[in-house]
Amino acid sequence: MKRVASGQLDSFRIDRTSTKLPAPPSENECDEKSSTVLQTIIGETDIDSFFRDTFQLIPSNFSIQRNADNSSPELENVYSMGWDGVSLMLHKSQSYLNSAENVDGTFLPLFFRNQEPLQLDEIKATYGNSPFAAFLDGCSIVNNHADLLSPSLAALCLDLQRSFPHAYVNTYLTPPNAAAVNAHADDRDVFVIQVLGEKQWKVYGEVPIPYPSTNEQVGKNNLPVPNSVLQKKPLFNITLKQGDVLYMPRGFVHEASTSSSEPSFHATVALATHDWSLSKTISDVVTQQLESSSKYRLAVHPEFGMRNLELVGMDHKEKLNGLIKDAIDCISSKINVEIISDHLGAKYRAHNQCVEEKRKKLCDDATSQSALNMHSNAVVGPEAAQAVKTNSKVRAGTPEEKASVPPPIATHGRGLTVREDTFDSLISILSILRNENKTVEVGKLRQEIRNSKGVDMLCELTVISFVKCCVELGAMAIVVMD
Repeated sequence: MKRVASGQLDSFRIDRTSTKLPAPPSENECDEKSSTVLQTIIGETDIDSFFRDTFQLIPSNFSIQRNADNSSPELENVYSMGWDGVSLMLHKSQSYLNSAENVDGTFLPLFFRNQEPLQLDEIKATYGNSPFAAFLDGCSIVNNHADLLSPSLAALCLDLQRSFPHAYVNTYLTPPNAAAVNAHADDRDVFVIQVLGEKQWKVYGEVPIPYPSTNEQVGKNNLPVPNSVLQKKPLFNITLKQGDVLYMPRGFVHEASTSSSEPSFHATVALATHDWSLSKTISDVVTQQLESSSKYRLAVHPEFGMRNLELVGMDHKEKLNGLIKDAIDCISSKINVEIISDHLGAKYRAHNQCVEEKRKKLCDDATSQSALNMHSNAVVGPEAAQAVKTNSKVRAGTPEEKASVPPPIATHGRGLTVREDTFDSLISILSILRNENKTVEVGKLRQEIRNSKGVDMLCELTVISFVKCCVELGAMAIVVMD
């Protein structure tokens, strides 16, 4: 990595139109038809066949027929996010980081450098909580529950819940020639939707722990992936591109990495199948039934488990045995298809109500969400940085503009740390804007430096991220159009 030092920045006098989303489905609509997103993914296969032959059984790779007459508008809107849509989502996650003490940690973005997670204090000290600064330095960024950040992803989940009890989305932004995490298995079924760029995936056929629970995910929480799994030829060794979707049941070990010259952004739709299992459901029903009676809430006599059973008094044994028989009789009538179905239905409704209102609000406010800060007159500083899009025009900032920006959150000063393979090209952008007194559209900056060393390694998101960071620091300024 190379640092764009404050001195270099000082030498330059500095230290998409939104898409209208379809209305979210009503409860009645959810009962009347299945998910159009799922049908678009599986193509000519009917949904009943998918649940019978594929779901929870085998990984599958699908290629989407986009813009077909019967294709899903929700899925198409996800594919149409572009880097501007990704940037808008990252800005919102950055606001969570800035308010980390008052935000549920579940919604904080995760930063990975060299496949190692960064702690919150390091993210703040090194990158000023900016995912754009972290991306420039080669970090991967994971946003859990991104369906509460992006209206397109919110609408996607609302549609999928016509066929699944619940769905949520985690997104993965990975720089060129990188990987976010090591090989691992998950406790949920997933659809991996490649939104931008491409990513190489290996999915292994040997399942070390079938249908794992949360504490049985190999490759996580110090539970290693068995060598025998990785030594065998992968079941899939493929490159996902935009329009490709990979389905993986829980328990299958997988790993992914980007190419040497292109970043990747993919959305992982998570289906919490571990939480829908019969064993867990029966356990929940039994627990509820027994907990409703005070006699089953009493602690078992301390002699049991502390002494050899042969030494426990017969009266204690008979009393416990009687309680056990009573408990079995109590719950025997409570385990049937109707009760299991009612219990799951109540569970799904309660879970979905927690997020449904937030998702629908995101969908309803899609236009204003995309227009965040578009009407601001700021040309430098954090507020102006949020308004930077691919069609924004920028110029070099003036000394007065640089002096007007607030102090950076990061404690390392006003410089940026960037990947070495993009350093020369990014410096060339600053040189052109400063020395040639140019105003250039962000999406056309790469054309201005096409002969620069390493320009082939300069992806669109790297340019957007660099411009956003420079605008925030006063290095560049947005040109406000009349």
